[in-house]
This record gives sequence, structure tokens and C-alpha cells, in this order.
Amino acid sequence: MKFRQQAELAGFRTIYVDFLLSTTPLEVSRRIEEAYGEALKGPLGSLFDKMRRSWRGRVKAAPGGVGGELEYAGGGDTMQRLADLLDLPRKVFEASGERTVVVFDEFQDFLRAEGNLDGLLRSKIQFHRDAASYIFSGSEQSLLEEYFNTRDKPLFDQARPIYLEPLADAALGDYIADRFAGGGKEAGDALDLLLDLVRGHPQRAMLLAHHLWECTPLNGVADAQTFDRAMKQVDRETKERFEASWQSAATTGNKRRVLKALALSDETLFNQRTLQAFSLNKGQAQSGASGLIRDGEVVRIGGQPVLVDPLLERWIRIHDGDASTIAQ
Repeated sequence: MKFRQQAELAGFRTIYVDFLLSTTPLEVSRRIEEAYGEALKGPLGSLFDKMRRSWRGRVKAAPGGVGGELEYAGGGDTMQRLADLLDLPRKVFEASGERTVVVFDEFQDFLRAEGNLDGLLRSKIQFHRDAASYIFSGSEQSLLEEYFNTRDKPLFDQARPIYLEPLADAALGDYIADRFAGGGKEAGDALDLLLDLVRGHPQRAMLLAHHLWECTPLNGVADAQTFDRAMKQVDRETKERFEASWQSAATTGNKRRVLKALALSDETLFNQRTLQAFSLNKGQAQSGASGLIRDGEVVRIGGQPVLVDPLLERWIRIHDGDASTIAQ
């Protein structure tokens, strides 16, 4: 949000689209359309409305005959709609002279959606040099690197990577404390426990703060017991995901041993003591880490592989030795 505010103060029009869980071109189109519908007002809003009227479709009455929606028939119409939407920054620039900053969040779901949409996107943005700048953001680093760094992919060399550091404890702690105070609650001693666990991971900080808030009574102060109650809710919410991650790593013993090494060892993965403790040689550790990086479970920081999710690390520590769950 801070970036968007700064961009708008600098005279840019900003569009933010979240593609999380989008699986079809129609859903992708709806996300983009909603974002532009919120951002384009006045004369540009009229331009947008005119474009929407040009889409071939049929009006579908809502239940009871109140309201309605435009229903798109056939894949061709949907793809034309998406093509028009992706080209909107150029039309905005031609009509107003304003440059647009387009933020595509959870972009990996756009790439996974049906229809090979990366080719369609490339066919549009290659002509947007003066009209728009793009930020492609996602939680799966390996997939984004594959699409932007592989020569035979349409988006090859269309973006340069910017890797974000974990959030600073001080800023994150102040933000959470302020949100609690604004709602008549205090984060209390539980805040330090939260910060120690999430290690600056944005989504995990949000998840824990949500459950901590839910477990803290109005006008109450969150303490260690409140944090424990919140963590029980977090564990229930993440259990299936972590079990699935562990099972997916079963295709190679190297992945599982590397996961355990990263979660349990106090040394780096390639330290000789770590390798010996988890029955790995350097080649096995390298192949396991590379596979986990492709899976999005691990990133390299300072040249060393590190688990992305601090809650997965905690889950492995809790279940270490439980043969039914975490056997090698």
C-alpha cells in the first residue's frame, strides 16, 4: 500500500490485481476488471464502460429480475475480453497521457491458469513501453524465475528480479501493536513471541496476528497463554498443508532429509556435522535443496538454503521422531 501511495503522489495511476486461486481466463479477467473498475473514474471510467459494452455477450437476469450480469459465451469471447483488459494501460495513456503502474500479485496463479496466458500477456505489454510499468509479485520464487528466465518462455527477460528481505521486527511489531490498540486490545507479551516465531515472514505474521486477535478479549492483553491458544488454531489451519508438503517430498529421500536438516540443525546445510547427522553427502544435499527451491519451500539467502516458512520449520521440530508423520 505504501508503494501505491508513493506512486500516485508521483503522478502515476496504479492498478493492483490479486490473482490468488485464479484458475481460468474468465476468473483472471474478472480480477482485472474489478481492479480497473475501482481505479478508473470520470472520463476514463467512461472509456472503460465503452470497452465493456463492446464485448459480445448476453445479459443474464439476476434472481427475481433485479439487477443482472454480463455472461460471456464461449472461450473466444472470454479471451477477447482478457486481451482488451490487458491492453487497457495503452488506452489509458492515449486518452489521458497518464502512465500506469500495474501490480500483478500472486502472479504464479496467473501463470498456472488455463490457456497459456503468458503468451497473451507478452503480446500486449511489449507495446506498453511508454504507457505502463509492471510489477509481478508472487510467493513462489522458483516458478517466477522459470517463466522469466527460460529462453523459450514468452516472458523471457521481460523483468528483473527484486528479492524482498523479511520485514523488520521493529516496524512489524509497531504495526501489529497499533492495530491491536485501535481495536481496543493490547498485543502484550505475546507480540514478542509472535515476532520470534515468524522471523519477518509477512503472511505468517498476518496469520498469527489474526488468531492472536481472535483469542484476545476486548480490552484484554495478550500474554503467553493467549499466544498458546492462538497457536493451537494456527496448527489446525496449517496441519493439512504441512502434511501434504511432507508427503510430496516422499518422491526422494534427499528432500525429506534436507527438510529435517534445515529445520533441526544449528549449522548450515553443507556443514560436515549437519551432513553426518542427517545421512547426507554434499551431492545429495545439493539435489534435495534444488528440488525444494523449485517447490517453493526453500530459498537461498547469502548463498545458503533456508526454509521459507517458519511454521513448517516449527511443524518439523514438533513432529521429529513421530514415525507416523515424519519418518524418513
